[in-house]
Amino acid sequence: MRQTSRLPFFGVIRVCGDDRASFLHGQLSNHIEGLGKGNACYATYNTPKGRVIANMLVINRGDDLLMIAAQDLAAALVKKLKMYVLRAKVTFDILEDYAVAGSLEDGLPPKAASEPTLSFPFDYSDNGLITCKLPHGGILSVGQTGLLPDYDAAAENAWQLHEILSGYPWISESGKESCVAQMLNQHTIGGVHFKKGCYPGQEIIARAQYRGQVKRGLAVLAGDSLEAAGIAVQQDGAEAGIIINTANTAEGSLNLAVIKHSAASAPLTDADGNPLHQRQIFFTAEKA
Repeated sequence: MRQTSRLPFFGVIRVCGDDRASFLHGQLSNHIEGLGKGNACYATYNTPKGRVIANMLVINRGDDLLMIAAQDLAAALVKKLKMYVLRAKVTFDILEDYAVAGSLEDGLPPKAASEPTLSFPFDYSDNGLITCKLPHGGILSVGQTGLLPDYDAAAENAWQLHEILSGYPWISESGKESCVAQMLNQHTIGGVHFKKGCYPGQEIIARAQYRGQVKRGLAVLAGDSLEAAGIAVQQDGAEAGIIINTANTAEGSLNLAVIKHSAASAPLTDADGNPLHQRQIFFTAEKA
């Protein structure tokens, strides 16, 4: 048995033109020029200061590229990328008739990344439906809305729980420009290619990687109440992080947050003082 649902969190952006790969290669954190037809990769789009504006899945269909990112960031993402097109032959379109769905086998355990997966294949059916097994074991489908399963709240929540427990965050409007890529585990899951050359924020991200200057990382925090993306995490009333993604549980919520390494073993709360209990961290104790 599988749990399947459309995932309204995501939007789909189509990138066309002869220069589509070279243009995105110069803007995103992964090696888009080396992404072969029939393959996908994680990537981030960053400010010059290395802060993540959006993270995404990039899919190479051969004749075009698709970017899968938060729906509430899609219009702003396209607008910002268009500012740098200049004479490049590249166009962007938000595909309003496309959607994204997730599917999980019942009982599929969470799977944290042990090493970066810089690209992975997908299947492409005759009707244009893309089916991609992600590194954490979930199946992501992308295509025209009518080809995808209906929305199911329980299955969507199960998908969110799986990604939270596996350490795969998704930035939305409420969390944009709050973190560098390493805080969001992108260096571990394969969203950053450290040998690909220049892109906005590359110098900051590389320095953080090789000089160990990142002092925040991903943690799974359980709450007794419902939380929301963008809510502050606090330690003794002072800012200690931000909630990136959240899902419901029988006890309240399970949340993927970026927190200070120094707060890893401290009592934490949300902005209203509700307790947040640490369940897992995705950075090493030596760095904490």
